[in-house]
Amino acid sequence: MLNLNRIYKRQKTASDSAAPSVLVRIWRDYTRRYMGSILLAMVFIILTAAAEAYSVALLKPIFDNGFTEGSMAMLKFLSLQIFAIYVIKGVLGYFKMVLMTTVSQKIIREIQRRLFNHLLSLDMNFFNRNSSGKVISRMVNETDKMSQIAITFITQVSRDAISCISMFAIMIYFSWRTFLFVCIMFPIGAFLVKKLRKKMGEMAGEFADLQAKFMAYLIESFANVRVIKSYNMEKYERGRVDENVELLYSRTVGMTKITALTTPIMESLSGVVIAGILMFGGMQVVEGSLTIGGFVAFLGAWVSVYKPLKSLTQFHVKLQAAKAGAERIYAILDTEPTIKDKPNAKEIKNLKGDICFNNVCFEYDEGKPILSNVSFDIPAGKTVALVGSSGGGKTTIAQLIPRFWDVKSGRVLIDGVDIRDLKQSFLRDKISIVNQDTLLFDDTIRSNIAYGGGGSAENVCNAKLLAASKAANAHEFISGFEKGYDTQIGERGVMLSGGQKQRISIARALIKDSPILLLDEATSALDTKSEAEVQNALTALMKNRTTLVIAHRLSTIVNADRILVVNNGRIVESGTHDELLAQNGEYAKLYNMQFKDKKTSKGKK
Repeated sequence: MLNLNRIYKRQKTASDSAAPSVLVRIWRDYTRRYMGSILLAMVFIILTAAAEAYSVALLKPIFDNGFTEGSMAMLKFLSLQIFAIYVIKGVLGYFKMVLMTTVSQKIIREIQRRLFNHLLSLDMNFFNRNSSGKVISRMVNETDKMSQIAITFITQVSRDAISCISMFAIMIYFSWRTFLFVCIMFPIGAFLVKKLRKKMGEMAGEFADLQAKFMAYLIESFANVRVIKSYNMEKYERGRVDENVELLYSRTVGMTKITALTTPIMESLSGVVIAGILMFGGMQVVEGSLTIGGFVAFLGAWVSVYKPLKSLTQFHVKLQAAKAGAERIYAILDTEPTIKDKPNAKEIKNLKGDICFNNVCFEYDEGKPILSNVSFDIPAGKTVALVGSSGGGKTTIAQLIPRFWDVKSGRVLIDGVDIRDLKQSFLRDKISIVNQDTLLFDDTIRSNIAYGGGGSAENVCNAKLLAASKAANAHEFISGFEKGYDTQIGERGVMLSGGQKQRISIARALIKDSPILLLDEATSALDTKSEAEVQNALTALMKNRTTLVIAHRLSTIVNADRILVVNNGRIVESGTHDELLAQNGEYAKLYNMQFKDKKTSKGKK
């Protein structure tokens, strides 16, 4: 069962016993290839730290010699140096920021591309087990955290560490005895921050899960807004979202409190340190072992080191949150598709389209069979229809042909070759599908139809696109829009009626022009007139193509070469329309029931 939370927890257990594993992987996968840029940034950081240290060191001659009579020339010279140093720091900071931002964005781009490509390689089992909101949350929210570990944290820690070292050197140079007192405070701060780090790691994991759940709720709510409104469920949905918002709020505040605790810790320690500097440094000034300028430079060095030192103490807390995000990304990247091409997967030259199900058994969940010993043939160019009550396994049979799932036992053959021996890309290129649930993209009508011809409107000639639209009975209503084929249809085709969406989907399948055709309730959303017109188009399309039709309206498949009645995962009847009626079995019951309902509805009119 490919559930991300389970995968993440297994991975977290492993990472707890080998803490560097995620960090090592990030180094191997992303950081090391940008070492040239990182080293250049380090040069900028070192030069900036040196310039800052020099500017602090200048405080000594300024206070010792710069405010005496006749020293204006020296004061001007020192002031000019201070100005030049700050200009240099600004220029170095600019180039460092541009360089690191560019590298960070390249890494984010690379992670998102890799993640998306990997997600597309996963099979339907993964997407059935994980909500789209959870997956999108990982892709949007967590990739930046991996970039922080890969690049940002390295440069920030390097910058802060080098700044601290340079300022510590200034402090040791001017008063090593006072510096020893400062050092006594460090272990106390480190101990307190370590306590916060563990708690922060736990809360960061909970927050990421809540964020993914919240995004899933939003996506689901917006996708089903018509259902929400039609059932007056606004209050209920507000309650669901409010609950998640409150949880996110409490976790965010909790995380902020933990992070913010480093501030009073550092402020308190800083107060003790400054008091100690004033006491010990002041004593040395009185004794004459330290000049006023040296004392001011020492104090200036501490003031300058405070910010990077505080940042270093917060680093471990931030790292835990980023590491939790990185582990969630790797939880996806480490998920292997259960449906893979064999190393020697092949293609079939001059594919005819013979389909054979040979004792096929299938189940989505272990121990819950959906199909049992299903066997049938569809000769090339023939049409076979699947009928039966809902939940009987008809759609599952259709989804096994393009290998969206793998059979538990038995075989599905095309032209005598087990589809597991074929390349998935080749197999699916030879199959056109029109589903009961019409899936369209938030794009133009032209682009949605052209998707069947390669994904881009530029790949499909206009004449071919028009021919497909006319054959699907779509050209007339498309021409009625102000922008025609360039009309934006909205998310999931919300700007179109159900019948219009279905006809665009049929046009998309027509333009693909594959030898195998799968029609899953392809005309279910059409009115009687449109259904008849599209059925004529589909009849022409099915000619000389291997076609599997799943139909609820039995009137649409009376001319099928063969009809299979599916019940509880088994084929219980097989034959032509007339043969099945003569058997007076399940098919006859279904047919008579629909015919009776049709007569009843006409009588009511």
